[in-house]
Amino acid sequence: MKKFLISFFVLLPYFVNAQTFHGRVLLSGENGDIQPAAAAVVYWVPERKGGPVEHVVYTGDDGSFTIPAGRTGMLTASYIGYIEDTIQISPAQEDIEFILWENAGTLDMLHITGRRQSNYISRLTPVKTEVITAAGLCKMACCNLAESFENSASVSVGFTDAVTGARQIRLLGLSGNYTQMLEENRPAMRGIQGPFGLSFIPGQWLESIQIAKGNGSVVNGCEAITGQINMEFRKPTAELPLFVNLFLNDALRTEANMASSLQLNDRWSTVVLAHGSADLMRHDSNGDGFLDEPLTNRYSLANRWLYADPSGLQLRFGFRGLYEDRKSGEMDNDWVLPGQARDNAIWGSRIINEGVNAYVKLGIPLVKHDHAHDHAQEQLPMHGQEQEVAHGQEAEYVHGEDYDHEYETAETTGQEEVTEAVENDNHIDPNIAMVLDYNLHKQDAYFGLKDFNALQSDFFANAIFMSSLGKHHKVTAGVSALVKNLDQVLTDRWPAGGEESFDLGRKEGVYGAYGEYTLEWGDKLVFIAGARADYNTLYGWLFTPGVNLRYNFTENLVFRANAGRGYRTPYSITDNIGVLSTGRRIVFGETPEMEEAWTYGLNLTLVLPFGHGGSSTLSLEYFRTDFINQLIADQEYLWNAQVPSILFYNLEGRSYTNTWQADFTTEPFDGFSVLATFRYNDSKVQLKGQGLVDRPLTSKFKGVLNLQYTTPRDTWVFDVTGQINGPARIPSFAADTEEKTSPVFPMFYAQVTRKLKNMDIYIGGENLMNYRQPDPIISADDPFSPQFNASIIWGPLMGIRVYAGMRLSLFR
Repeated sequence: MKKFLISFFVLLPYFVNAQTFHGRVLLSGENGDIQPAAAAVVYWVPERKGGPVEHVVYTGDDGSFTIPAGRTGMLTASYIGYIEDTIQISPAQEDIEFILWENAGTLDMLHITGRRQSNYISRLTPVKTEVITAAGLCKMACCNLAESFENSASVSVGFTDAVTGARQIRLLGLSGNYTQMLEENRPAMRGIQGPFGLSFIPGQWLESIQIAKGNGSVVNGCEAITGQINMEFRKPTAELPLFVNLFLNDALRTEANMASSLQLNDRWSTVVLAHGSADLMRHDSNGDGFLDEPLTNRYSLANRWLYADPSGLQLRFGFRGLYEDRKSGEMDNDWVLPGQARDNAIWGSRIINEGVNAYVKLGIPLVKHDHAHDHAQEQLPMHGQEQEVAHGQEAEYVHGEDYDHEYETAETTGQEEVTEAVENDNHIDPNIAMVLDYNLHKQDAYFGLKDFNALQSDFFANAIFMSSLGKHHKVTAGVSALVKNLDQVLTDRWPAGGEESFDLGRKEGVYGAYGEYTLEWGDKLVFIAGARADYNTLYGWLFTPGVNLRYNFTENLVFRANAGRGYRTPYSITDNIGVLSTGRRIVFGETPEMEEAWTYGLNLTLVLPFGHGGSSTLSLEYFRTDFINQLIADQEYLWNAQVPSILFYNLEGRSYTNTWQADFTTEPFDGFSVLATFRYNDSKVQLKGQGLVDRPLTSKFKGVLNLQYTTPRDTWVFDVTGQINGPARIPSFAADTEEKTSPVFPMFYAQVTRKLKNMDIYIGGENLMNYRQPDPIISADDPFSPQFNASIIWGPLMGIRVYAGMRLSLFR
């Protein structure tokens, strides 16, 4: 038995592509005559733009061909003067027949349709990356970004407190403050946008989310300590003049989203995105006198443009505006505006967020395009990042930020041009890009006795040069600047009668240069080494190195490793917004220093030869983060002082996190998919008076099992997700005398979707076991006492929720 197991795992990667397919390519003329196509090109659609085309073969004199199995399952045949054809191949298919029609004119658009995985581990990226596709964003309500990670064990999402509704993510066992958020590779959600920023992005505005763990590319700055989460928005080039999403749940939470993509001509296209939501009912299911979730009104509007010149020049620009009003606290509140006098007889909180964003991205090729070669490139679909299915089911495959152009072809090109495209598909002509981004955000708020008002403006500029150096080498270099102006005032009143005011504002400039070298040796090896040097006007010089390695032992066994350093400017209050929902005094023990950490990671991804299409995968990973410095918000050191306080201080000792994770996906049969993931955290921090202890409120483990079944004609989709959440250390002042950790608890979600011609109708439920953290607010009956604390949150705050909605998609 032992020898059998050893032999099985040694030979496992070679079994996947053992199958071969046989078929013929036929040509049909205008008069209907059918004849064999000699020397026609047959190849598997690559998994990404620039990715290797698998197994290009030519037909014999009788039009016949034999081709080994490919990973995508989508096979293309082309012949000069005829319209190429692409079909989905099932593993059981015995005979394949292409009939190519004579190209009498221009083919405006080729639509490739198929069913896409909702979550998958990319085998193509050097950094271990989990992708949540548009299909994944439709699996549950996903009203905003914070609700889009329920099927992911990599990312945990929880509340910062039981009052304001602020959400925070955890990646690699650490707060989302250490994860760099990107909007199509532009840094986002910095500073005061952080606590509520996850709610500002409607889930139905997005096409996909990429979760990359470990140090990120130096191109985007030095702030990625635990990883990067990049959001891809709906594209101007999508053939979707109108998309509407409506949502309503049993707590009278209402939401509407709209998107309209318009192609004005061959060069100009635009997309308009609109969002509105409101909570219409007060509810207190646990009877503690406080609203279970805030009454929130939120409105946002975005407009994004693309100009694509035939020369290859591309100009993208757009803007977004946001207004949000959150009211929370005790049930009987009559909320006044921030800044107005209030009697504080009833504990209440009101937070108003207003923001605008504008950006410009310009890409300029430095060499004249070979249009014939470009045309041959277009014949090979999916030249870009990972392919996605827009809108959740059958739709056009598009490529992501750099996937703004859908796959189109005007005519079928010759075999020689296809071969040239195959041989040169990894080549990057010299090009430059400029990115400009401006954010202005205002936040006026009060939390019981505490007032917090802030105004932040950020201007970011990045100039990038990229080019290939020969067949295997690429370089990226550039300069960047970030200017941040922050006006921030905290007025801290505590029940003992004291009052303090803190001016936490600052001006900060970060000016840097970076370089990145990439070695690509065929399909086997990708090695990236990068470094950047930044001058920070508050903290001096910062040096950020990073390396990433991907090695393919076989096509189906991929190894990755990375290591790098990251820096981050701390924001004392907004990084720990929950401390404002307490009766504690806030004490700043010292001036916060720059946060600094090293992160190391290993990943092994294996494609397994079973399941429908042979696309089962197993991914194993380990990551470690070591902090050199970290800002600590300690609620335990002075909790029993004469005036109970929360103490901010710089790390004194060690702070680290070890994370192990396993991900398994399979499709036992067509239409039925299984996703199982499990993550274990060992997260420690050294606190005053306690030494090295488990990081408070950080769960030890999380497991996720997602089952989805789609009926053969794609008319019904059934989706069920179960979670198991491990224990977390509860601070001593909040823990029972015997229970120092939270219990293990489950979460269940389900959704049923009925698909009509242009409309999806869905109903679903969240937290179906109705599990809630008991008594989430300490001293809820005495909210103006020093013991009042709503920030010790380790579990769900809302019980079962039932919802319904519809998605309308009108394609051109």
